[in-house]
Formats: sequence, structure tokens, C-alpha cells
Amino acid sequence: MNETSEDLRSAIHEISELLARHRLPSARAALERVLPQYPDDPELLLLAAWLSWYEDDASEARHIVQRILQIQPEHREAQYLLSRIELGEENYVEAERLLLGLLKRFPESPSLYASYAEVMLETMNIEKAEKLAVEALRLDPHNEAALNIHTLCGFVQSGTEEQRERLQKLLREYPDQMQTTIRLIQHLSDSGRTKEAYKLSKELVVNDPSNEGLVEFATTLRRASHWSMLPLWPMQKWGWAGSIGIWVATVVFFRVAGMDNSPLQPYAGTVAIVLICYVVYSWVWPPILERLIR
Repeated sequence: MNETSEDLRSAIHEISELLARHRLPSARAALERVLPQYPDDPELLLLAAWLSWYEDDASEARHIVQRILQIQPEHREAQYLLSRIELGEENYVEAERLLLGLLKRFPESPSLYASYAEVMLETMNIEKAEKLAVEALRLDPHNEAALNIHTLCGFVQSGTEEQRERLQKLLREYPDQMQTTIRLIQHLSDSGRTKEAYKLSKELVVNDPSNEGLVEFATTLRRASHWSMLPLWPMQKWGWAGSIGIWVATVVFFRVAGMDNSPLQPYAGTVAIVLICYVVYSWVWPPILERLIR
């Protein structure tokens, strides 16, 4: 029995080392050799689940994790991996539920706070993501995921030169962060925070100046964040809803102004002129600005 346990521990150690060095084919071969002997060992199954996850087979990873949780329903690492799977498949509500449950049991785990920060960043809750990253760094100042999130959120919030240098390092060393950064820029733009979106997009161009798509993306945001576009902010932020809101407010104003003895009657002419100028401005100025800023 002791010899069997020792063989199992040795196999788990070997496979863990192979996964840590990202030697996936060797880890797969070792697992296929050992797993048939210990088909219900949770730790060995967990390694098999992580391997499937690293091999981009989320379906198989989920299947194995569910098997582990049938054996040990409160298995911490299996629940954590399941939260990563849910995050990867954009099931943010379920990922958050799993992480909150784990944090109740393990409130001093930096990796859990960092993962929760990732969920918040993916759902564009920037302020909460930064707070969670700060908490993770309080517990572990070297937590890589938390450092990355803190760098990205910190640059959006304040954008110091030090944070800019950290962001450039992040983009160089972790190219996979590019898509997260682009989604963050799009969210900022959609929320009317065009200056922050443009500031962040410039850093993408600095990191990859030959990427024409990024250059055009940043140029578009530069136009949108120009001071002369401020009067069009409602339409930039809310699109057609903003336009409809302006027209509804205008209709209501003129209806009230048209009533007998309305205090708004003296201003109706001025408002009409301003409205005409605004409509002409919204049609004419953006194309001109597009020619000026290329």
C-alpha cells in the first residue's frame, strides 16, 4: 500500500513538473501511463483537467472537473479550475458565483482575488477590478495576474509615466492581453469615455506601430475625443438613443412654448436657431474633422 502511494505521489510530482514547464505532450504521455491505474484519484484527475485546459479542450476539462467534484464536492482546485473554464467561455455570472464561494472559504487567497478581478475586468467593471487586484497584491505583491490587471486599470484611471512604462512592458510580455485591452478601449468609447479610450489606444499603436488596424482604431478615437466633438457627446455616448432624446426634449419644449402665456415663448426663436445650427453642425463637422485628423 505504501509503495502504491509512493508511486502515485511520484507520478503526480512528475506530471506537475511537466505542466509547469509546459511540456504538454510529455505530460499527456505520463498521464496516459498512470491514470488507468488510479482512475479515481482527485489530484491525478485535476492534473488531467489542467492539461486539457492548456490544450484548449475546455469541454474535456469541464468533464474531468465535474468528475472530481462528484468524488469531492468541495475540492478547492477543481472549483477554481471550473471558474477559469466558465471565464474562458464568457459565463461571467457562474464564474463570479464560484469565486465568491471560494473566497468565503479562503479569504486570504491572492489567486482568487486576482481571478475575481479578471472577471470584473472582462465585464468592464474597471473600478472593482482594480480594487480586487490591489487586494490580491496586498496578499501577494508578486501575483502576476493581479499586477497585469492593476497596470491596465491604473493606466486608465490616472495614466502616469510609470504606469505607461508598465503597460508597455505588459503588452510586450503578454501579447494575449491585447484583446482584453481592445475590449476595454471599446467599452470606454461606448461609455462616452473617449479620452481614456484614445489614451489607451495610443499605447497599442506604440507597441505595434505597423498594425494598420490599430492605427485606424486610434485615429478614430482621436477624432471622437477632440474638444470640438463635445457638443455631440450625447450621440457619441448613446447613439440613436441620444439623438432620439434630443428630439423628444425639443418637441416637448416647443409644445410647452406654444401654449398660451407660456414663459418659454420668448425663447422659442432662439432655441429654433440653436437647434438648426446643432443639426447642421452634427452633419457637417464630423466629416471635416475626419479630413483634418488622419
